[in-house]
Amino acid sequence: MVCLILLSSLGCAETLSLARDGRPTATIVLPAQAEPVIEGGALDLQHYVQAICGVELPIARDGKRVEGVGLYLGRCEPTTEADLPAPDLNPETYAIRVRDGSVFLTGRWPTPVRFAVTSFIEDTLGVRWFAPGELWESVPAGRPGELTVEVVDTVKVPDTSPRIWSGHAWTEDWKAWNLRNKTVLSEVVPRRQFQNFLQQVFPPEKYAAEHPEYYPLIDGQRWIPTASDRYWRPCESNPDVIRLTVEYARKWFDDNPNIDSFSLGMDDISHLCSCENCRACDPAPDSYEKREFSDRHYKFVNLIAREVAQTHPDRYVGTLIYHIARKPPATVPKLEDNVFGFITETSALWWREGLQAADHELTWEWARRCKHLSRYDYYGFASMAPRYTPHHMAEQIRFDKNLGLEGMYIEVYTLLPHTAPMIWATAKLQWDHQLDIDALLNEFFTRLFGSAGPTMQRYFDLLERAYNAPREPHGWEHRDIRAQALAISPEACDEGFHLLDRALAATDDPRARQRIDIVRGGLQYGSYITYAYDLSQKLQAAAIVDRASADAALAQTERLVKLSAERERYWAEAPRRDDLLGANLRGLLDMGYLVTGQAPEVEKGGLTGAMRVLGWYANNAPEELEDVAARLKEAGGPIAEIVEAWRLVAAESPPNLVANPHFEDLSANGGAAETDWSNQAAPRGWSAWARTPAARFAVRPDEGRQGHAAAMSGPDGGCYLQTLPAQAGERYLCTAWVKVVPPEASTDARLSIRFRTPEGAWHTSRDAEPSVAAVAGLADWQPLVLLVHVPEGAGGLVLLLGTGDHPEGARTLFDDVALYELPSM
Repeated sequence: MVCLILLSSLGCAETLSLARDGRPTATIVLPAQAEPVIEGGALDLQHYVQAICGVELPIARDGKRVEGVGLYLGRCEPTTEADLPAPDLNPETYAIRVRDGSVFLTGRWPTPVRFAVTSFIEDTLGVRWFAPGELWESVPAGRPGELTVEVVDTVKVPDTSPRIWSGHAWTEDWKAWNLRNKTVLSEVVPRRQFQNFLQQVFPPEKYAAEHPEYYPLIDGQRWIPTASDRYWRPCESNPDVIRLTVEYARKWFDDNPNIDSFSLGMDDISHLCSCENCRACDPAPDSYEKREFSDRHYKFVNLIAREVAQTHPDRYVGTLIYHIARKPPATVPKLEDNVFGFITETSALWWREGLQAADHELTWEWARRCKHLSRYDYYGFASMAPRYTPHHMAEQIRFDKNLGLEGMYIEVYTLLPHTAPMIWATAKLQWDHQLDIDALLNEFFTRLFGSAGPTMQRYFDLLERAYNAPREPHGWEHRDIRAQALAISPEACDEGFHLLDRALAATDDPRARQRIDIVRGGLQYGSYITYAYDLSQKLQAAAIVDRASADAALAQTERLVKLSAERERYWAEAPRRDDLLGANLRGLLDMGYLVTGQAPEVEKGGLTGAMRVLGWYANNAPEELEDVAARLKEAGGPIAEIVEAWRLVAAESPPNLVANPHFEDLSANGGAAETDWSNQAAPRGWSAWARTPAARFAVRPDEGRQGHAAAMSGPDGGCYLQTLPAQAGERYLCTAWVKVVPPEASTDARLSIRFRTPEGAWHTSRDAEPSVAAVAGLADWQPLVLLVHVPEGAGGLVLLLGTGDHPEGARTLFDDVALYELPSM
């Protein structure tokens, strides 16, 4: 049977002439009123034929038969039903047929027709699109005026379908790359809908007033979401909720005949029902407290799927196998055959001992329970430092395909100067998982870098080894600059710059050199946080006991202050580059995913070092203090600016703008809380927000630095918030003191600032929002300090005292919060 499939998908080859003696011998033919995606394919085909041999092929747009060689795109006059992929194949399938001296590039939908054209350009003409933009194309140099090709009759069913790439369409160049490398979705795809959607079935404005029982019971009360709330589930044991969900799904299918799935997926859900009937669906009395919700979720999914199957037997119910529903349920041995799931995994973390085996075991178990299984993975996390793991990526795809997994969703969000070889190879392997990853990578380096290819391969091999090195835990870099800083060591950065210098010396090709410069720019952008974090750690651990240790700490502090200043300049300049790096940075910055505002987190040792050095000189060599302070100020940058701001506040005592900064005012907290904030558990002047109801807030007398402290505890994170007016261009110094009890508890206590527009909406520039976390393991109170620059378009700021999850018995204390306005610069 395998042989028959291969013979039917790869037919005999035929040699055709497209250009001879400087004149075209073939015509590109489009159907009349061709869809834009097919029209774009014709223009691509014309462009690359001309780029190879210098001859421009004519384009006929009436779909009629032409004399000579015809390159027919889609359903043209001479196209027959036999030229199309069989109707029972995956709807993303394309065909390249060669007969009667012509080529038929077909699919049953417009985008698969474009897939056929793209594959013809790639496989027959030899063009490659390694990264977005013309610089990253590789076009073979043909014989001027002549082009003869060998065309193989092909029907290609994608190995991975659907292929969903999130965070990889920043510019038109990116969108063109996606289309040419066939990472986009066809107009019709199998089993796509699986993400959080159920909240749209129960809009509060429609049901809340008359049917509050549809919404989750939390702490004994029905929690009614706002229209903008997404992360909640209804009371899934309620018969009316079940009935309405089934009715909605059936209408969805009737209204969307080309969509074969309806989503019941559950992602980062925070609010779930705790009523007696919902808890009865859990496997244990304490499942709700442990947030183990697989059993209730898959019981609900199966119930809806059975009902849908009665009226729509050819449709599916989708879900996300993730987070609180990733563990296989204890009481649901199998999902219905019309249920499919996307199971999450982070293959980049397979450097952790035992994780790959555990992930494989979990996938095996889910494949046993779920007839239609697909993969969900995280490639980039917008990490500024390299997150390059091509071999783990290839191992995952091979494992998944061998196990029968169907589709794949990738959160890409990557810096391509770090990862372009892996991302291109991913696109190839999704269509043919049997390709060899090392051969693909070798082609990338050879065709893009020529004589410098071996050295560039050594460079990217270094990035992969560095990321997979077992160091201080790293890997989940999502909005975490510290984890990003640990993605590569300072020593590996040094070696990487050395290899890139050697690569530049190995080639005179200006295009190859330009590509190497872009890769180097990416390493420079990311290396600042790695170098800074390393210096910061050393400064925080340094003991200053005499002049020698003070001078050593001063030298390290100066290095970090200068590095911070250089980083600030480069980070401002790099997004303005007119190349792959600049466009990539602009894309991530525009969506607020680059955590540049967290730079104080990896540079805070510079502030610590500066204050300790200045303190030593003030006490032991006061006559030198002014010169030392001048040296630090001269270096410039954020750290020097903070030191100067601290000095100014100490000298001039400006007013503290924070209300109830020491939490001594215990009177009632008046006024209505915003959206999902609460005033009930917060000190006067403050609000509280929690990810789930399990977080606990309290003012603790006699636990502050000199009185009361605002405390947080409980298994889930949250924050105290206070909104203050601010205008674009203003500067502030923000400080708070924090203490973790017991000190060894890991709570991710931090001080953060978010901005709002004059209308009260959250400002879109998340990258401009500063944040700094406490140093873990310190038993005493420690200061958190931020320099705040209010960005354009802001009309206010929100001060946040936040934590992550608390181990049992642990708590985080905050006190003496301050916000001082600084003179404009």
